Amino acid sequence: MAAGVSVTILGTAQDGGIPQAGCSCQRCLDAHRDLKLRKYPVSLGILGVDGTKHIIEITKNLSEQLVIWTPDQNELFIPETVSITHLHLGHIEGIGQLGKPVMGLREVDVYLSPKNKDILDNRSDIVLMGEEGNIRTHCKDFYDLFEPKDGCGFSLQFIPIPHRSELGDNAAIIIKAEGKSILFMPDQDSWDDTLDYHSKDNIRDFLKMFDIDEALIDGTFWSIDELPRRDISKIPHPTIQETIQLLGRKRKGDPEISFLHLNHSNPVNDLGSEQRKVVEENGWKISEMGDVLKL
Repeated sequence: MAAGVSVTILGTAQDGGIPQAGCSCQRCLDAHRDLKLRKYPVSLGILGVDGTKHIIEITKNLSEQLVIWTPDQNELFIPETVSITHLHLGHIEGIGQLGKPVMGLREVDVYLSPKNKDILDNRSDIVLMGEEGNIRTHCKDFYDLFEPKDGCGFSLQFIPIPHRSELGDNAAIIIKAEGKSILFMPDQDSWDDTLDYHSKDNIRDFLKMFDIDEALIDGTFWSIDELPRRDISKIPHPTIQETIQLLGRKRKGDPEISFLHLNHSNPVNDLGSEQRKVVEENGWKISEMGDVLKL
């Protein structure tokens, strides 16, 4: 029996990871040459009190992420459930690895919002995986609490968050156990949209609304000037600069806040960067792969 529920950060990067395909920036070139500099797309691994294994988001780097998650690497953890915030590429790209071409698993429960389940279920590869018994998709309504496995010792809750809806809707996922809550919110369009949707005036009130003790939030970009050859307004995310301006310094009683879903262009990826120092000097954090949060 596990001592308690633990949440391991298995990836901190935006959907493309680091290095990102086709990118010749120095950060990506360095990551090609040095495996230690690689970062995988956002994902969490949750170990239940009963020893069951659960992941949130299933990425192209599932193989490497299972190694990060597993203490005894002679027998890697195998996910028994998957929960998905939304259907953008990096968050579901690894789902095919549960099937016959790779792992050949049986009856892995996959949890999504009702709209996203309907969309995913109409993909031919998902139909085949269902017919072959690899996965079972389940819809979970926003705000409903559910245990991904009976007796796992924690509950999940999907919370609607406005984000590009061309492939379905988007959720944050709250992980709850023993009176503690962790918010996983890797994607949103803007704080204005999120706060307006939930009728809150500021980030602290939004987090307090859900009794959040620790928040892992969208830190895709540092600033709007980060991608000079692309129109960043067409890739809507609040910048870390903006989030820190809204939050200011950490105050007594604030939840812990860490930034993840970092684009390859984001300078906070670098341990010694001035931008990372700004985050830390204000009392906030940058998530790192392998970080373990206890519930």
